[in-house]
Amino acid sequence: YEQRRNLAQAITLFHAALPGASHSAQSPIRTAAPDESNAAADADPAKRAAARAAIKAGAIPIAILHEGADSLGAKLSYQLKEMFNAGTLFALNDKDEPKLQMLISTVTEFPSRPGVGSLYCVVWTYSERPTALSNYLAQEVGVVTPENLADLADKLASRTSGLAAKHSYIFNN
Repeated sequence: YEQRRNLAQAITLFHAALPGASHSAQSPIRTAAPDESNAAADADPAKRAAARAAIKAGAIPIAILHEGADSLGAKLSYQLKEMFNAGTLFALNDKDEPKLQMLISTVTEFPSRPGVGSLYCVVWTYSERPTALSNYLAQEVGVVTPENLADLADKLASRTSGLAAKHSYIFNN
């Protein structure tokens, strides 16, 4: 929890330092908003949904697509989806609209020992629409293990946030 809070603060500072950044106070990692309380948690579900939609109104749409049958890769993909779904900078979206895409491909490092580690490749693209070619933004390759899964998810979320800030002009149509 402490690492995520520190990462959220670092991302917020990073965005604040960007000239003209429109998402300067947002983070892909959720931190408690000042108006959140236990009373809000007990509120009407429709009011909570409306409040969440208002917060997400300026969020960058993102699709996380995972390919692979290994459990570590699935956990990594799921953890990233949870982080982006809970945050305010990104909105998970598979609709036919312009969006940032995170293509994650994973394979077991040692087929005889599937829980030891998985090789991963993440490619970030910008997709204007499904019928057009996506624009390549960045890629990363590495090894994910049970021990570094949470840290890797935080690192990939941070890198995604940085790429969104770097290429924010494509979302300002």
